[in-house]
Amino acid sequence: MKKIWAILSVCLLSACLGGYSPQSRFYNLQPADASTVTVLSNRKVSIGINEVELPDYLDRPQIVSFEKGKPQMNISELDRWGEPLASMIQRTTAADISLYLPEAVVKPRSSLMEKFKYVVDIQIIRFDMIQGEEAVLEAWWYISDSDGRIVYRQKTMLTQKTGKGFDSFVEAESHLLAQMSGEIARKTASLL
Repeated sequence: MKKIWAILSVCLLSACLGGYSPQSRFYNLQPADASTVTVLSNRKVSIGINEVELPDYLDRPQIVSFEKGKPQMNISELDRWGEPLASMIQRTTAADISLYLPEAVVKPRSSLMEKFKYVVDIQIIRFDMIQGEEAVLEAWWYISDSDGRIVYRQKTMLTQKTGKGFDSFVEAESHLLAQMSGEIARKTASLL
């Protein structure tokens, strides 16, 4: 019996010492580069960005991708979002819209008690990549007035070529999100 315990102890110790676990990589969406953005309005207005709705397949820390022409999802255990994706899209969209409307107060809405002139709702349909091909952003977005009436709605479908790897994908998604934020800012500016 002592021999068995000795062998088990050696096996466990060698498993703990000899095992290698690859490190996870964490990614964050980045706001647009201010030098590339055209200011659309300098009017003062308050804009709240509501919590972003995600489909269930995206509501996870792992980054999701597809292979071209195949329905199977690839969920990367090692490549993850640095914070919940819905919160990151909400925050990044607010930052991007602020660049287009620099005099506006644009922020993620954290409470229904907060009052804004306009509120933006975003419903993501796709926010993923076809491996080594392109990043995809498909979403519905709505602008509501201070009384909660929807004054404008639009569907955005954008793609951008990517290189291989998740760095390229996240960079492309950041760029696509900035494009959609520009559409939202342009429409909001037309309502002022």
